[in-house]
Amino acid sequence: MLGGAALLNESPETDGILDLSSDVTDESLRETTNEAPDEEQDIQEENKTRVAIVQTANREAGIARAVALLGEMDFSRKNVYLKCSYNSPDPFPATTHPDALGAMARMLRGKGASGVTLVERSGMGSTRDVLEKLNVLTALKELNVSFRPLDELSSGEWRHFAPSHSHWPKGFAFPRFLTWNSCVVQLCNLKTHRFGGVFSASLKNSIGLIAKYAAAAAQYGLTEKDKDKSGRGWNYMKDLHASPYQGQMIAEANLAYSPDLIVMDAVEVFIEGGPERGETASPEIIAASRDRVALDAVGLAILLYAGARIGINEHVFEQAQLRRAAELKLGVDSREKIRIVSDDNAGRLLALRLESIL
Repeated sequence: MLGGAALLNESPETDGILDLSSDVTDESLRETTNEAPDEEQDIQEENKTRVAIVQTANREAGIARAVALLGEMDFSRKNVYLKCSYNSPDPFPATTHPDALGAMARMLRGKGASGVTLVERSGMGSTRDVLEKLNVLTALKELNVSFRPLDELSSGEWRHFAPSHSHWPKGFAFPRFLTWNSCVVQLCNLKTHRFGGVFSASLKNSIGLIAKYAAAAAQYGLTEKDKDKSGRGWNYMKDLHASPYQGQMIAEANLAYSPDLIVMDAVEVFIEGGPERGETASPEIIAASRDRVALDAVGLAILLYAGARIGINEHVFEQAQLRRAAELKLGVDSREKIRIVSDDNAGRLLALRLESIL
């Protein structure tokens, strides 16, 4: 069984098709103590993966504090590809909050990144148009962040993936340049998702990295006649949205890459509806982890804590996205392997509540 890291050894010179085998309150509690992580405990404890949470509405401070709780992180001399959430031209929590984008860019530069490039494919419209409507293109220039809209890639810039035993009927296409030992960092939102998958966090956010349309490989039964009427290629999103196995497919799409860091903006969340509109709640939480499955499990607990009506009757790790991601070894496979940490009393109290939900 292979996880996402197995793909990162691929060379840019390799033109073969990949086939992956998978057996697959009280105000006093809000006072920040500014404590450093306990030096007597490893950041990655034995059989434990850290998910850091900070209870705050201040994204600049919250992102810095949450990332610090994960231990030393160095992006020196790396060009970081930043995946945010710009699926539609709607404001946060549908899309990335402007303050979060700025905070992430500054944090990455502060940790030595030589460059930051936003990578995105919007699902509800042209990516460039969506970012224009949200004034993100102007913000990127001010932040000195490059932009690579994935729906403008040429056919040769996509690589076709067909994991064994996957629920993608024709596989899926992923940007070649993101499979070449690239440094990818995610900034995801947290919300319910009425179009499938139940909820959206880091695993679901990765769908914005795969192609909606792309030329596909004949080895997988795709021919010229399979192109849509505009000649754009196979419609992978149609496969996803028509399937009763969306949760499993979301997890399987994450086999194509492995992010170095994932930050979750749950200052405000959709607890019903989503992804572009719905009923909101304000948990005022920033979370971060190196493990996307652990982070999404905690994210699902945050949604339930915030009052989301998503009909979960089983354990969190029985939810389709998380169960399949655990089977694929994309991250932790049980709640017992997660340790939620914070740096003040309010966060520690919240951590206990979230652990009880997990």
